[in-house]
Amino acid sequence: MYVTKTDVAGSSNRSTVSSDAKDFYAKNGVRMVTNCGVGASEPKAIYIRPFCIDTAIFTGDQAVSDGAMPIRKALTPIEFAGDLKEQLERIAPARILKDDETPRTGWLVEGEFTMVDGSRSALAMHVKVTDLDKGVTVYEFDMAGGNHGQGLYGTIRGSGLGRATAFDLENAAERMYLVLEPNAFRWGKRSSLALH
Repeated sequence: MYVTKTDVAGSSNRSTVSSDAKDFYAKNGVRMVTNCGVGASEPKAIYIRPFCIDTAIFTGDQAVSDGAMPIRKALTPIEFAGDLKEQLERIAPARILKDDETPRTGWLVEGEFTMVDGSRSALAMHVKVTDLDKGVTVYEFDMAGGNHGQGLYGTIRGSGLGRATAFDLENAAERMYLVLEPNAFRWGKRSSLALH
């Protein structure tokens, strides 16, 4: 999964940068609206609203029969919300919201699926992160990716032929964590106090 387009809230300064540069080079770059380049971080809590899937293209090897496809489509946002909670609670306490719940502090993560293809292993979605304390959308981005059919046997991160959605949802949740956590791998941390 790669972030393909990003908007960052802040002042009226605008700059263009490549998105997730270590993995993906966007031709047109990313439009960023920032406050002197400083992004939102360290939320008090993270609330996840299951993503909308009503208008998504939902196709491929998802269920045992065509009759079960509407059920799989309806359950995909629940599965993804669980995957996302597991990843984002590494940043702050995370919780999946029920339909009638409204959070008051921290971040609200919501969005919509635009495409889920279980045969080709392809997934696309739009994500919106709102800082509830400030009342502004701090990050809004599109994500797309999947293993696009890595052969009969697949890989450790992707399924073989068919039934790829569970892998794609887990990979998307992990990528969102990597995007929203400034130093996910703790690069540069020292194990001792002595600097040489």
